[in-house]
Amino acid sequence: MKANPILVVEDDAMSFESLKKILEGLGYHNISHVSNGLDAINTARDNKFDVVLMDIGLEGKLDGIDTSSLLGGNARVVFTSGNHKDSETFKRVAAAKAYGFISKPFTPQLVKDALENALS
Repeated sequence: MKANPILVVEDDAMSFESLKKILEGLGYHNISHVSNGLDAINTARDNKFDVVLMDIGLEGKLDGIDTSSLLGGNARVVFTSGNHKDSETFKRVAAAKAYGFISKPFTPQLVKDALENALS
């Protein structure tokens, strides 16, 4: 079992369940979940996470990229998205100094590679 605390910021319940199942299969069990940017900021302020898996297309005032910038560099962010794969989004992701990007649908290998990169 891997002790690395991971925060998953995902507003789609099916995507979260899929990602949680993959994470648990990879040995990660210290998983927290929130569904919007404001909750992510508050949760990250009150807890230490080694990695934040951040959906780009969050509902609400803050998308995932905006939310990551407000985390203050206290977490290694890996972005996830199923729809936001255009060049403008990738420019924003690069400017946010992300540790990776996982395209939906999630696969164990993509998640494993992104986490290993972020944790190394």
